[in-house]
Amino acid sequence: MNNTTRAVSGRSHQRRWMAAFVLAGVYCFTMVPPASAATIWDGDASQGTGIFHGTECESPGSLDLADQTDGHGTVFRFTKGTTAWRCEGRGIKTGGSAYSFAENSTYYLGWESKLDKVALPDSGDFVVFQWKSYPNADQNYPLLMTVANGSVRLHYVAPGGIWNQIWSAPVAAFEWHRFALGIHTSTSATDGWIELWFDGVQQQFTNGQQRFVGRTWDSANEPKWGVYDRDNVTDQIINRVDSLRVGTTFADVD
Repeated sequence: MNNTTRAVSGRSHQRRWMAAFVLAGVYCFTMVPPASAATIWDGDASQGTGIFHGTECESPGSLDLADQTDGHGTVFRFTKGTTAWRCEGRGIKTGGSAYSFAENSTYYLGWESKLDKVALPDSGDFVVFQWKSYPNADQNYPLLMTVANGSVRLHYVAPGGIWNQIWSAPVAAFEWHRFALGIHTSTSATDGWIELWFDGVQQQFTNGQQRFVGRTWDSANEPKWGVYDRDNVTDQIINRVDSLRVGTTFADVD
């Protein structure tokens, strides 16, 4: 073999080695899982009511599936009866088991809601979302979303049952509205925080900021959607809920 042949052979071997190295690098790169978050829970109503950890719906109320003709397809319909306090879906299931939310973690919860009424004859309010503590310790519910007199309101309830209305917006009956709630869970009043999007727009709280800081974790917490009338039981209230999602970023639930 002359020097020219050896040089060509060496270059060919080098090119093959480099090609193999590049392919191996591409393969390794594609096998590395992405750092972005994924949706924890897809609460599409087509999966049925069993996707909730539990349901709390007193007779004559009901939780069922309802087909819509406005583009929303099949949704959850929470009906609180006239002699009942509540009709709610409690917590979520993943892989067929109850999902445990954790302290010092960040969650985003998204959903759409359409109410058959946004005011009650006695001017009281009713609850459509709870970030509920189990068991009840220092905070029975760190966060509550209520409806009264044509407006939806978000309340932060501090230890000792101290209520703080931190946001509100006007709503009308039979309108769909989109909510996304960010919660960083902490037993510290300075480390926990809340963020809120309403109809796709991030909201400003009464503190003038887009983040409200407070204690958001108490022993164990779960979300609850539906209707709870804590004032009286005389009114039937229907809350249709769609597009339920839980994730670790806003993009997961938007």
